[in-house]
Amino acid sequence: MRRERGMVTAELMTIAPLGVAFAFLLLWVVSLGLTQVRLADASRESARMIARGEPTSSAETAARRHAPDGATVRVGEEGGAVVVTVSARSRMPLPFFSGIGSRTMTSTSVAALESP
Repeated sequence: MRRERGMVTAELMTIAPLGVAFAFLLLWVVSLGLTQVRLADASRESARMIARGEPTSSAETAARRHAPDGATVRVGEEGGAVVVTVSARSRMPLPFFSGIGSRTMTSTSVAALESP
């Protein structure tokens, strides 16, 4: 019985790095999901504003307000509908790991132009 006293500590030390890696992975996935939701909100809001007849510059400003920092907004028109694409680079929200797992995410929304 006395020989097994340190076994729990040794097993915990073996598993601890996996737990930390899993926590980082979970944090990264949640970060990607939140970025995608913000991009979708930005593109949808911008497309609706332009479809209602508001100026494109106001819609782009609104999209940048909803989107993460550094987002790019592209506005186009296609067959009587406005197409807004918002892109941004998502990074892991930890300073040391910001370069790992960064990827560009995009959201596109289409809204039919409303006639007066």
